[in-house]
Amino acid sequence: MKKTFSKILITVMVLALCLSLMVACQPDDPTPTPNPVPEIADNSEHFDEITRTLKLTKDYEGKSFFDDGIGVATLNRAVDGDTTSVKLVVDKKTVSIRYEQINTPESTGGVEKWGKAASLYNKEKLEGADLIVVEATKTPPAHDSYGTRYLGYIWYRTAGETDLKLLNLEMVENGFSPNNGQETPEYPYYSYFKKANDFARSIKLRLYSDLDDPLYDRNPKVTTIKHFCENIVNGDETNDGFNLEYYDAVLDSGKKVQFEGYLVSLKISDSGTHTFVAAQYDEETGKVYYINIYAAYSSSAASRMNVGDKYKIVGVVQYYYGTWQVSGIIYNAMRDGLDITYLNQSSYYLMFNSQEPNSSYDQYGKNLYSDVTVTEVSRQGNVLTVTGTANKVDGGKFNGEEAEFTFTIPVTDSYNDAIKVGSVISLTGLQQVKNSGQITVLSYSDITIR
Repeated sequence: MKKTFSKILITVMVLALCLSLMVACQPDDPTPTPNPVPEIADNSEHFDEITRTLKLTKDYEGKSFFDDGIGVATLNRAVDGDTTSVKLVVDKKTVSIRYEQINTPESTGGVEKWGKAASLYNKEKLEGADLIVVEATKTPPAHDSYGTRYLGYIWYRTAGETDLKLLNLEMVENGFSPNNGQETPEYPYYSYFKKANDFARSIKLRLYSDLDDPLYDRNPKVTTIKHFCENIVNGDETNDGFNLEYYDAVLDSGKKVQFEGYLVSLKISDSGTHTFVAAQYDEETGKVYYINIYAAYSSSAASRMNVGDKYKIVGVVQYYYGTWQVSGIIYNAMRDGLDITYLNQSSYYLMFNSQEPNSSYDQYGKNLYSDVTVTEVSRQGNVLTVTGTANKVDGGKFNGEEAEFTFTIPVTDSYNDAIKVGSVISLTGLQQVKNSGQITVLSYSDITIR
């Protein structure tokens, strides 16, 4: 019995030795071991393993986006993390696509954490693509809630690759957006989106992280419109000709700023976006400096700010189609705060230029008056002082309340006493102390004699 046990033991030892030698003599595995998935992401990593498992099975060559619900496109402009403007090859139209099933943080009208990062990721992928295919969610394509963008999926292929990837899905896998779909036929790729979202959440990636976003700064830089205008281009520290104090051209990322400015005009686009012009008058130079303030759609509280009022403005610098603007405005009429754009003084910039009131003046509200009827004129050196009366406009109508104002106007030695008692004039000016009736006219060229 002992001999039998010894033989079995020796046999086992020999087999173990041979097995170890066989393993040691195996050639190296030519397939590299994939990088291990981190337990917690550092938000500099990007993933597409789940995205690559989804394949586009629909035929798209020669197809019409409008008739067939799918078609080849070329990039016109990546707007933000979930919106892109493309040119349809077959339909020969430029359309805006709002990505179905995702919603990345804001980077244009509003500015939120991870918004700019999502926008840059979207832009980088599409600019590096050699093929873009747009798939509509319905046929014919459906519009989003604004009625200006088509809902769809963006497929793209990077140069050197063979398969297309669904960018909507990739944004979810990389933690730039939650999965906004539901397990219904309306969302045919739902299982992939769910898996991608579960993955991003499991490793606490971006939206699911407590880590800082390097492109989002909650603490604004306190400055002035004058300083911005004088320093944004060709400053001391530049990249691509822009001062890094306010804007990084390489990352297309602006700084968060805070400044004072009074609103001098408002433009409402065909799509309903509101853009104000804010101004600063500098007494030392006698100049006025301007910057655009993007206040988004009428659903935004910022769209209800008043032309003529002076605000503490907080927002993010943007370079938009060759024009500087500040966006991401959070306006609150009731409370001030670090991120809040807040009213500093109402009736700061007044307009005396309404001969016939109508509804188009409603946007100006309490800061619009009729033309001024001059009752008194005096001059001392190069300063003209004019007293006159004007009627307030409310809701596009004169309200019958006549008020008296005194205007201080700069003139030159050649001024020929053109403004007289009884003259009717249109002008604009600053009331630097509220309800004082003392108006500073910045330039004689701001006056029109009727």
